[in-house]
Amino acid sequence: MLFGFICLLLLAEPAGAEPVGAEPAKAELAAAEAVDAIAQTGDVVWITFRSPAELASLARVLDVWEVQDALPDGAEPVGSGRLKALVSDADRVWLAARGFELETVAPATVIPSTIPSTPCYRTIDELYDQLSAWALDYPTLTELRSLGTSYEGRAIYALRLTNEATGLAGVGESPKAAEAPRPIFFLMANIHGRELITPEMAMVFIEHLLTGYGVDADVTWLLDHHVIEVMVSANPDGHYRNEAGQPWAYWRKNANPTHGYCGGVYGIDLNRNSGFLWGGAGTHACDETYQGPSPVSEAETQVVEAFLRSLFPDERPDDLTMPAPETKPGVFITLHSYGDLVLWPWGHTTTPPPNGAGLSRLGRKMASYSGYTAKQASGLYPTTGTTDDFTYGELGVASYTFEIGSSSDGFYPPCYRYDALIQPNLGALLYAAKVARAPYQLPAGPDAAAVEALFVVNDAGQSVSVTATIDDRESGGQDVAAAEAYIDVPPWGGGQPYPLDVVDGLFDAAHEVVSGTLVLDRLPPGRHLIFVRGQDAEGAWGPVSADFVTVAYGLDLAPASHVGAARPGEVVIYTLALTNTGTLSQTFTLTHTHSLWQVSLVPTITLQTPGSGMVVMASVTIPSELEGITRNVFTVTARADEAPWLLREARIETHALWVSVFLPWVMRAH
Repeated sequence: MLFGFICLLLLAEPAGAEPVGAEPAKAELAAAEAVDAIAQTGDVVWITFRSPAELASLARVLDVWEVQDALPDGAEPVGSGRLKALVSDADRVWLAARGFELETVAPATVIPSTIPSTPCYRTIDELYDQLSAWALDYPTLTELRSLGTSYEGRAIYALRLTNEATGLAGVGESPKAAEAPRPIFFLMANIHGRELITPEMAMVFIEHLLTGYGVDADVTWLLDHHVIEVMVSANPDGHYRNEAGQPWAYWRKNANPTHGYCGGVYGIDLNRNSGFLWGGAGTHACDETYQGPSPVSEAETQVVEAFLRSLFPDERPDDLTMPAPETKPGVFITLHSYGDLVLWPWGHTTTPPPNGAGLSRLGRKMASYSGYTAKQASGLYPTTGTTDDFTYGELGVASYTFEIGSSSDGFYPPCYRYDALIQPNLGALLYAAKVARAPYQLPAGPDAAAVEALFVVNDAGQSVSVTATIDDRESGGQDVAAAEAYIDVPPWGGGQPYPLDVVDGLFDAAHEVVSGTLVLDRLPPGRHLIFVRGQDAEGAWGPVSADFVTVAYGLDLAPASHVGAARPGEVVIYTLALTNTGTLSQTFTLTHTHSLWQVSLVPTITLQTPGSGMVVMASVTIPSELEGITRNVFTVTARADEAPWLLREARIETHALWVSVFLPWVMRAH
């Protein structure tokens, strides 16, 4: 094949040849582009490896698609297995020289030279157009920022999702200031160009958040109290090379030829170019894992790392054995395909990271949503210079890689697999966003699920009936020990807890149904958030889940007091404003307490629609003959017929003027 021939020539580096790393002339690039369709093809093969060291040597050079940890017959030594890779003729020569066995899965003739038309996958321009449209449609929830550009000048965007107008404000504070900084969940996709399902996963996640705000209680509190940053493509040039009609099949790397060039193959693997413990991946331009000439050499890597440093403070010591604080907020997830995996650092060593217990706990919990296998990244094969190792190693952030899809899905899953690949991972991403406040701690506690809050009204007053399930089965399997609810203000904001009782009478299982009644004391009418969380037998609290409840009945009568005066025989008229502050139409009855002077109320009964108001006239007639009484006080009461416990009162006080003319002669003399 032409690809293998070119690579062999460059590997030999004959006298007078242009050295690898030099920028190719424009004419050479143009000629190379013409044969890219050939250069990017190859054979898909299974390669047998006999030890972790052999696997590491293969992964360092080859374009590895997947790894099976053990050979099918199961009779091989520990650490043996096989991997699937796309190999060139040059790769075959290299493999044969080292004694590796190959089994061809698909010959070059069936590898597409151009990407098939797949209407479910958007182009990079279509992805960016949709982001811009969302930013315009949801200005209070989104901020779209261009962070920099790729090698070929395409923008690298991050969409920030949060409701800046909300938060837990103290007296004199703005909501934003009260809760800043909010915990951050960062989702990144498409660092490898050919992994087309990953930006689609990010886009579906964004759409779920935006359309769910104000409709879904959990989405609402997430955007009210957390920040979610989404980068739908960290490698827009690579995405472009995998779009329908382009002559580059399976393009993985970025589009920069200046650090090394191998015929029609060039570019740097951006997921081997990060600065943390860089070095140990491919060192030649022919390598699909080419790490670049130096750490963070690429424009795309520089943009990503600078942005991550601006979001997450560095709270992990440089010593590789020192953990980040258990209270460290923030979660980072990078989306890849394929493998049905959830991976966490380290990738460069099989030694567990210092926050290994917390990373494993969250990783396994997220994998439970999709049925994926969860393990440390090096358990797949060794890697260096990866983004998730950087975010954890440099910044201490709980960091993960999702490998979306199975072997049968490959890098270009058919459109009928779109929802099947995306929807299970949506739950995992929402869970990651929920625990971003304390990702090393909250996954140890049980989940609160199926939260249902119902508004209840009876003769005794109004209340909220709350039910939920508290489930620790995927969080350690401990017995549930407690549950509690909060109204509007969650536990991290200092909200008041309302204990919930277990329905079967005893907390003695890892899955319990809980319930309780929250008595509302003058809770304002309208919609409120009811938060629920659970605690396990070891004392670990899990993340909250929520439901909306609407307080239906409300009434206002203003002002609360009136004082007036007039001459004997005159009428004093007081004006009161009666308002239905509830969410349902209500009938109000108006009465007044005993009065020594004549009182008239208009109206005495009225039907008011939600939000409407009317004027109530209270007329007081001062008698012509006062008989020594110069002051009269009574109370007007407005009561809701549908909720008789709901009432408001206004105090009316009236004075008679010129009372001295009625006093006895002796008193007038003084």
